[in-house]
Formats: sequence, structure tokens, C-alpha cells
Amino acid sequence: MKKVHCHKCKTELSNDEIALNLKLLGKHIGTLHCYRCLSVSLRCEADRLEKLAEQYKSSGCLLFQKNYTG
Repeated sequence: MKKVHCHKCKTELSNDEIALNLKLLGKHIGTLHCYRCLSVSLRCEADRLEKLAEQYKSSGCLLFQKNYTG
């Protein structure tokens, strides 16, 4: 299993965190961030990002259907 880590805090990222980075920042970004570090960059709450990821996932967004860590 492939492990992907946050660029800032080195926390292991979940599949949903990776997909949300790609959805919000674009597919060609060079670094990925956990919900906490991404929330600092975007100036919002981390739980808001988690809820947003769940929304995208439940709506069928293809980025959230891909397995980035497997």
C-alpha cells in the first residue's frame, strides 16, 4: 500500500484528503496537505473540509472514487 504524507506536517493522508486537494487545488498541484494544514491555507475550519469531501464523495465525484493509496 502506497503511503502519501502531508507536505507540511508529514501526517499520512487518507484517500479523501488526497482527492479533496486535487478537487480544490487542481490535478497538477505539486504538494498535498492534510485537512488541518489545508484549512490553514484556505482559512477555514478542518471539519468544513471533511464535510465538503463527504459531499463530493456522495455526489459521485470521480476524484473520490479513485484509490490513491492502494
